[in-house]
Amino acid sequence: MDESRLLWDSGNILTALQTHVLSALRVEDMRVDLDSAIGMRQNAHIATYSEPMVGHTRRVYFDNPTDQSAVLHRLIEELESHTRLQSSSLERAYQEDGLFGQPIKKAFTDTTFSGVVHQPAGSVQFDNTSKSVSEARGFEYRIPSDENAIRSIRARIGQRQEFLSAMRMRALCERPETFTNELAALDAQVRKLQVAYIDTLLVSPIPGVVTGVFRNTGDFVSAGQPVVRVEDDSAVYLVGTIKYRGMLKLNSQLSVTTTLFDDPVGQQTRIEGSVNCVRGHDSVDEQWEVLVRCSNRTPSGAPILPLNYNFDFDSTIVEVVSV
Repeated sequence: MDESRLLWDSGNILTALQTHVLSALRVEDMRVDLDSAIGMRQNAHIATYSEPMVGHTRRVYFDNPTDQSAVLHRLIEELESHTRLQSSSLERAYQEDGLFGQPIKKAFTDTTFSGVVHQPAGSVQFDNTSKSVSEARGFEYRIPSDENAIRSIRARIGQRQEFLSAMRMRALCERPETFTNELAALDAQVRKLQVAYIDTLLVSPIPGVVTGVFRNTGDFVSAGQPVVRVEDDSAVYLVGTIKYRGMLKLNSQLSVTTTLFDDPVGQQTRIEGSVNCVRGHDSVDEQWEVLVRCSNRTPSGAPILPLNYNFDFDSTIVEVVSV
């Protein structure tokens, strides 16, 4: 399993909900945003938030078990020290040569030649030398001591920024949960896009049967307008009036045996349930108005009764199993 890649991109969401989606909006821009965010999150995880990268970051910015001097903020401190030393050394050299703060208006080339004569008895160096000096003009004037100071200041400014960045990373490495928080923030942004995309899919909150379609493909629909009606037929309520000599109570068990209208062989169907609501008649003895809740599934999962079924009086028997 790739921990860097979140599972629920637009394709997987649509595939998982395909059998439950009643309608969907055309929202290609939202799909692109979601998939792009998941891709960027994967890149960030690989490059920053995976365990190997977090460990390497800690070694670079915070701790190095083998060499503490290799930690980045310590190296920047050492770099700044050498920068200061180099700048001060050059400044002293310019002062010694009388060039400190002085512009250079001429350029000189000073070349000295000397020679050595090799003889069988040994080499002999003679003092005869030649020297040539050339002068050039027509170039931009320079102030080397100030240029050195400018380079030093710019280098120190850059080093200060690097030092600050290194210290911030060191503070993050001191608290490992900071990387977890950053990754959680990325995941929260992805979650917002996932929820926004799922909101464009009309999904039934319950399993059931579509018993009404109120809009056709291509129709304009306003917020709140019904599109389809879905009814859960895993359990049904049977409503009717029965004749029973005795006292019916709540949770009394009833059994209903009938022959369905569309049964080709006239086979009897049996369904059982419990009384959820009961009311007796005052004017007619032994009659009860009942509301019976029944499980509407066979052991194989098929529905027993169709929704809104009306029983035939002559082919239906209601039996009180227990009260």
